[in-house]
Amino acid sequence: MKNAFLRKIISAGVVMSTLGTLAPLGVSAQWKQSNDNTWSYLDCNRAVTGWKNISGNWYCFDSNGKMKIGWIYDNGTWYYNTNSGAMQTGWVNVNGTWYYMDANGSMKTGWIYSNGLWYYADSTGAMQTGVVKVNGKTYYLNNSGAMQVGNVKIGNETYTFARNGQAIGNIPTANKEFDSNNKLIKTNNTSTNSNSNSNSTTNNISVSTGGSKTTTENTKEDTKITNNTSTTTSTSNSTGSNTNNNASVAVSGLPAISQKYSVTIQDSAEQTILKLMNQKRVEAGLQPLTMDNTLLSVARYKSDHMIQNNYFDHTNPDGTKWTTWLKALGYNYTATAENIAYNSYDPVELFNQWWNSSGHRQNMMNPSYTKVGVGVLYGNGKYMGTQEFSN
Repeated sequence: MKNAFLRKIISAGVVMSTLGTLAPLGVSAQWKQSNDNTWSYLDCNRAVTGWKNISGNWYCFDSNGKMKIGWIYDNGTWYYNTNSGAMQTGWVNVNGTWYYMDANGSMKTGWIYSNGLWYYADSTGAMQTGVVKVNGKTYYLNNSGAMQVGNVKIGNETYTFARNGQAIGNIPTANKEFDSNNKLIKTNNTSTNSNSNSNSTTNNISVSTGGSKTTTENTKEDTKITNNTSTTTSTSNSTGSNTNNNASVAVSGLPAISQKYSVTIQDSAEQTILKLMNQKRVEAGLQPLTMDNTLLSVARYKSDHMIQNNYFDHTNPDGTKWTTWLKALGYNYTATAENIAYNSYDPVELFNQWWNSSGHRQNMMNPSYTKVGVGVLYGNGKYMGTQEFSN
């Protein structure tokens, strides 16, 4: 078990090169850094586009020749390129979650055979641990993700798993259940394995993950599913122009927020983030999300609430959450989620902060959600962003 974990750490840490150490390869081929700090690769004085193998590593460039980093969706396949731009293979740890990329860099889902051990990744590619039920069969994956066989003690009970990993006899309760397409269909009221920068509890579903990487300042996501009855609410595809009117952030039916700082609604960034998110969904064969007026109001209210009260969390200082506000407004749902993030330099970059984190990306790509509110405000020296999802 320990050796398997170490193998993944070693595999994830072998890429140490940075673009700062790349030497020009002569007049006909060289790296070039633009004023916006993005990189291009010139071949015969022309910027390369698409995939290019350079010195044994694969890099990807957009249609303008700018090098891509982070998660890349290309021709129906997900790839992951580090900040150096190099495509990754094998086990890769992204914001505390393990993913497996095959020899071609393609992210794998479902059952994965690696170094003599079996692992399981859900439809987002995230490696699972603990007791899982996959297509009706129950398995146990240790803290390193490796499938276990034989007699295994889970809590105070000992269970037996056949050579194919399936539980036999007394069956333990699964923490998560997945369908035949590796999509999460249920999370039960049991404890789950967690890592150093994420924690999860389940009461229906409630997951909160914090953490950051070099390209983000701060991001957090929270998901909650309840048995409320869904209802229809008004929707909108336009939110108007930027405004400094603090009163426009106020929501009838919710407590007034004491305004310590002036704020500006970044409606152009809100629409851009919605557009980028829907582009990703359509590329993946999902329906685009519609901007919902109630969710938009709550998203802006949440961003303003965090700015004015100097905190960054899904749980408000008084112990309430966005779900409390939705209920106060009479907004019913069967599933809802929240993403939050902030930075001090670019409101649209909030999308990349969310996209480069598996939990936030999973919320944005969840096929169950049909509506969203994107609230981005500038105040107290930061761009604060909130996404509220529902079905």
